[in-house]
Amino acid sequence: MLNKRWIKKILVSVAVGAAAWSLFAGAGDHGWLHRWGVKAFGPPSVVMAEAYAESPAASATKVDHSNFDSLLKKHVDPDGWVDYEALGKDAAQLDRYIASLADAPFDELGRDDKLALLINAYNAFTLRLILDYYPLNSIRDIPDAKRWDHKRWHLAGKTYSLNQIEHELIRAKFKEPRIHFALVCAAYSCPKLRNEAYTGERLEEQLSDQTAYTHSHPRWYKFDKRNNTLYLTALYDWYGDDFKAVAGSVLDYVADQAPEVRQAINAGQKPTIKWLDYDWKLNDTSNAP
Repeated sequence: MLNKRWIKKILVSVAVGAAAWSLFAGAGDHGWLHRWGVKAFGPPSVVMAEAYAESPAASATKVDHSNFDSLLKKHVDPDGWVDYEALGKDAAQLDRYIASLADAPFDELGRDDKLALLINAYNAFTLRLILDYYPLNSIRDIPDAKRWDHKRWHLAGKTYSLNQIEHELIRAKFKEPRIHFALVCAAYSCPKLRNEAYTGERLEEQLSDQTAYTHSHPRWYKFDKRNNTLYLTALYDWYGDDFKAVAGSVLDYVADQAPEVRQAINAGQKPTIKWLDYDWKLNDTSNAP
């Protein structure tokens, strides 16, 4: 049996621990912990690797993304802001597209068509999730159990959570860090939602364009030449190993996208990297700057 002295010590320890956690996590979006993004302790560590080879026989099979494409063109502006109120009126069309993904012939697709399907599915499922709870201020207003780890999305004969699609089906199967500029979590600081569906035929062009866009807008990239300081989206912090896998370092990856950074490095002036605050405000047209 614990005596009163030990019970008091335990209660004090619990109280101190709770206070420390509160300080660590912060309130709302303003604590240190918010930098870890989607999950409390950051995304899982995944070794990016190519699991699929493009083959003529496989790539002859296609998935029809036209329903989703027309919705994006209608309700998403060129900078990725979503008119969720108007999209809600076309929810039946979104649901038809989502239903079509349940039996998508994933195994029969070529490599690029597989990745295009997965990116479109992730983004479509996220839009549906937002509509389920709209109006709301942030995707993080949705209960944890119903958000990224909720296994409710039917894709190619199986049921997944959004996190499973991102980390198990995409990151673990494609050595392609540009997906971090294409998967959209419905937040202000997420990459822009492209106002067209991804396709296998145009995937390289689309991912390159997404990457260039991200590195030309201050929401994700700023280079203070005077102070030689590089301000980057926290995506580079959370998924640093994915970028290192193809470029050796985050800085080198950024330099491949931003000539001014490469010039500084070549001049022997390695920039200091700082992470931009991540704003989880909904990517609704009403929040557009």
